Amino acid sequence: MPTVEDVPTAPGCLPGIGHLHHLVGDRLGFLESLRREGPLVRVRLGTAPVYVVTDPALVHQVQSSKARSFGRGRQFQRLAALLGNGLITSDGELYHRQRRTVQKAFTVAHIERYVTAIHRQAEQVCAGWEEGRPVDVLHEMKALSVAVMAGTVFSGRMTDRVLDQVVRVLPVIEKAAVERPMMPEVVDRLPLPFVRRGDEAMARMRAVVGEALEACRDREPVDGAAGDVVACLLAARDPDTGRPLDHDLVCDEIIALLVGGAANVPTMLAWTWFRLALRPGAEERVLAEIAALDGAPTMADLDGGMPYTRAVMFEAMRLHSVQLVTQRTVAAVELGGVMLPSGTDTAYSMHSLHTDPRLFPHPKVFSPERWLPDSGWEPVRHAFVPFGGGRFKCVGDNFACAAILATMVAVGARWRLGIPPGLRVGVSVREPIPGPKGLRLVPHPVRSAARGTRSPH
Repeated sequence: MPTVEDVPTAPGCLPGIGHLHHLVGDRLGFLESLRREGPLVRVRLGTAPVYVVTDPALVHQVQSSKARSFGRGRQFQRLAALLGNGLITSDGELYHRQRRTVQKAFTVAHIERYVTAIHRQAEQVCAGWEEGRPVDVLHEMKALSVAVMAGTVFSGRMTDRVLDQVVRVLPVIEKAAVERPMMPEVVDRLPLPFVRRGDEAMARMRAVVGEALEACRDREPVDGAAGDVVACLLAARDPDTGRPLDHDLVCDEIIALLVGGAANVPTMLAWTWFRLALRPGAEERVLAEIAALDGAPTMADLDGGMPYTRAVMFEAMRLHSVQLVTQRTVAAVELGGVMLPSGTDTAYSMHSLHTDPRLFPHPKVFSPERWLPDSGWEPVRHAFVPFGGGRFKCVGDNFACAAILATMVAVGARWRLGIPPGLRVGVSVREPIPGPKGLRLVPHPVRSAARGTRSPH
């Protein structure tokens, strides 16, 4: 059986730095190019080899059918030094205990309650926009998502002062969380400006989360809402000792949720508005579905009452995906006919899978219609994994979809967003999902006689 020594190395490897220059210069293009080299490709981060999986069937094996042979990879182990041992970075039994605890706050009943709050907060945000005055869409969506996560995690018990501090430090932490894992470990100990900024931002985040957590011990949830994430974490008990969870571990978990929840949803929303602005016909169909509602959407609306809007969301998720996810073998395992020894670093790129022309016809074209039931097309099995899969699948996947759709309803009921003359939008790879740079769109009022035509349930 072939071994890791038989796996082809991606072109352009340089002594000492490996493929880091490609990851810095054209990261997305480089990740897309790997699928031409085969289902398993060696990439070097400095001198350390990482075996990138490009075939969706093999990605599924890593995530699910052979998941017991894989643990968290280099990326997450490096992140633990920055973010602590929350759900994003933990592994083994600790991860499973944390996941079971946090899942209690993301049941369908909880999400339905969150949807109403998200819709209300989104209405408040976009109510401050002015007709014809460009808005920084990503900035607005990030501020909204932090408020939403704070409301979800703390049920309104996080003060505005603490919330403002979280908003300020979060972008610095997001950039550090993407860039640091790709650097040699020694970088963490060097007095470099970007290292110092990340460490200082994380220290501030830990301080304000600790302050908010202490306040929650003495303050009831707003509107009597019970079962938020903080309540679940404070009520959890160590299965071995019966004691409450350690304060630092609870802080780690809250930070993981804030960073994870407030990073990707706003990026997805910003790209969605941009894509719709480029396709007026698609925008009209979304606005028509929104106009048929009467106020905040219900879970029934989000699950099946807005088919085209859901298709737009899926297509935005496909085109704008997480760059790279790493895992490490914890036992020898066969993958794609190659025997990987224990301790082998592997990775897969959601972005590369979702833009593979072998899996998605015309992959760079924004085409929500492909997701509609009557399109005659179905995605290749395991090819569309926007939230990952298996035991490490995002615990808040259903919440994220509900948050995106509820926000689209709130904004689309009031505004359509147009492209100003001369707009040039870049792409930043310094976030988990590459985000838009310079995206400023112009609000124009929506005037529709169709509003208020919701059919009785």
